[in-house]
Amino acid sequence: MYDQNQPARALVTLTLVDAKPMMASVKLPLSGKLADLLNNQEQFLDVIAGDGEQFFIAKSKVVKVQPSNPPKAGLNMNRRASDRAQFNPYAVLGVDKLATPDVIRKAYLTQVKAYHPDRFLNHDLPHEMKAYAEAMLTRINVAHDQLVTDS
Repeated sequence: MYDQNQPARALVTLTLVDAKPMMASVKLPLSGKLADLLNNQEQFLDVIAGDGEQFFIAKSKVVKVQPSNPPKAGLNMNRRASDRAQFNPYAVLGVDKLATPDVIRKAYLTQVKAYHPDRFLNHDLPHEMKAYAEAMLTRINVAHDQLVTDS
């Protein structure tokens, strides 16, 4: 599903010499270890900021690097019944409760195009962002399945 030739990245919080923290994704070396990245001979870090901008930061300007572990995006289909009762397939697809099957199908296809993980194959995004797209696609599929079987 994903291009295995994409370089590994890690989500970190960088503190620069101006004491300004910045959450970013850094490109890891072949070992896949953050420590190897910080201790190798390269003078710059390959960084992607939260807004998607890619740039390089001199290691000499970095005071502190902290690995960030955001919560995993996922849809647990075995949740309590009360949690499942709050799942609104109409809101997920962005349609009205009186929507016709054609409108539901069009909204479904629009959402699938927006969140399908294959859309991000050529982008050097952190694993967390790809996992989020997978989780959203799962929600979209579940919402569509519920609405199609209900009508």
